[in-house]
Amino acid sequence: MTESEKSAKKPYIYPHRHCLYCGRIIEVKGRDYCLKCKPEYVKEQSKIKRSKRFQRYLLYYIIAVFAILVLVALFT
Repeated sequence: MTESEKSAKKPYIYPHRHCLYCGRIIEVKGRDYCLKCKPEYVKEQSKIKRSKRFQRYLLYYIIAVFAILVLVALFT
């Protein structure tokens, strides 16, 4: 093979991602973790979901307290 043939041939790079937790190469299947790290992923998603729920209920509580204070101020 000559130099021009070697430079013309480019190696095919398979599309892949890396696991967010352990860094292993995973196939592109729409997830960002490997099967070994799935429990960590589920645990993290549970924490995120719990914190979002807590923030939502805290917002509802603040709005309710503010509404009660406004009603009390109007009727006194």
